[in-house]
Amino acid sequence: MEAAALRNSVPPGRTAQFFSFVWTVVAVAVAVCAPALATLPAELPRLPAGFWLMAALAVAFDARPFSPHSQRQNAAVFPSICFTFAIALEWGLGPAVAVQAAAVLVSGARIRYAPWRSVFNIAQYACALAAAAAVTRLTPGGGLGPGEHPRLVDVAVAVGAAAAWLAVSHGLVATAVRLRFGGGWWQRLWQNLGFELLATGSLLLLGPVLVAAARSSAALIPLLVLPLYAVFRMARFSAEREELARLDPLTGLPNRKALLTEVTEQVAVHAELAAKAAPDARLALLLLDLDRFKHVNDALGHAVGDRLLVEVSRRITAAVDPRGVVARLGGDEFAIVATRLHGVDEARQFADRVVRALAEPVPLDGLPLDVGGSIGVALYPEHGADFATLMRHADVAMYEAKHRGDPVAVYAAESDHNSAERLSLLADLRRVLEAGAAGADSPGGDAGEITLYYQPQVAIDTGEVVGVEALLRWRHPRRGMVDPEELIRVAEQSAVMR
Repeated sequence: MEAAALRNSVPPGRTAQFFSFVWTVVAVAVAVCAPALATLPAELPRLPAGFWLMAALAVAFDARPFSPHSQRQNAAVFPSICFTFAIALEWGLGPAVAVQAAAVLVSGARIRYAPWRSVFNIAQYACALAAAAAVTRLTPGGGLGPGEHPRLVDVAVAVGAAAAWLAVSHGLVATAVRLRFGGGWWQRLWQNLGFELLATGSLLLLGPVLVAAARSSAALIPLLVLPLYAVFRMARFSAEREELARLDPLTGLPNRKALLTEVTEQVAVHAELAAKAAPDARLALLLLDLDRFKHVNDALGHAVGDRLLVEVSRRITAAVDPRGVVARLGGDEFAIVATRLHGVDEARQFADRVVRALAEPVPLDGLPLDVGGSIGVALYPEHGADFATLMRHADVAMYEAKHRGDPVAVYAAESDHNSAERLSLLADLRRVLEAGAAGADSPGGDAGEITLYYQPQVAIDTGEVVGVEALLRWRHPRRGMVDPEELIRVAEQSAVMR
């Protein structure tokens, strides 16, 4: 598996450390493989037809790698590693690295990789093949002897060599991706490990079978094409199933699971940007809830509602620039991740662009449907440092926008009726009321915190007192007199209000 998770471009602030690692890997590969490559010109004329057939198949297969129908480039399977691993087992490190380099150059030209990317992939594979060759050299007899029939111990050596290949290759890619995107190294190491073990491991374990076929007759080698295709189908099914688990089936947008991954990665990226290159870079999480969508479902049916959601997702995606990712959370709720903003004003402008995209009615079956919405905005790091906090605060801001009748609202702590402080105040109020209901009205009891104030009602024309209204006031033992407006705002969302 190539380092397909790496994009051709590297963001500012990471260029130095990322390319330092890339060229270090290249230097190590050159140092490790140079002795084997130095003797290659003398070895080539003596290599048998089986070698040349494997080399041709490796380059031919990588000219069109097995790539599942998925947007995730790191799901591609490159069959050349099956042939080059077999070549390393049978004919040594030099021929294997040379064939692998040719296959990478062909696939890199077809996929249009940047030159440094192809160089890194060659070095990554060279280091992996060198690790596999080292395992075979450490075993008695040097592993598979030329012309011998493979024994059980030889198969065990081949499996150990495959494990070394996989560990080195995946470790190098995980480190490169971590330097490119940020995040923890162990997190990157475990990411896609299951797919690597399934797809790449299967290809590597076909290597000893190729060796056995070559020793019997080179004509048997092409018969391995069918098992290779089976590996491709298996990898494609696995990747597509994982992809479907991260997509909303109606709109094709990322779902909540994919949004969690995106926000977590972007938080790590922005944390490093804040510490180094761009301290003013901000990440914004926007939560959008459509207005009156339930009316559309009730009046026109769910089929029309689904068509409306698809059109809304198309409009939002078109309005969001490359810095943004759109996800559907379910129902009529959408989320947008906007990266590398510079403060609240730019986040508002980003949200206003989405609002304008939804301003025009959507014509469905000759009926124009209004699809305005309310957007809540939460920014990293001001409003939260993790996905859960940002989501909750964006949700608070969205409901504040609905309450005010504004299309956009940015999170403000004073609008958060579910803050820890207010939840504590609600718990204290419940305690006082329960104590009062139990008759704890003796001096010094909890119910003494609640006080009745009597306010006269006066007729304006005569000045006569015509009545009295009783007002409850709460003197909190630590907070003092609690403002009535704050008390009502805390209580009205709960059963305490009754």
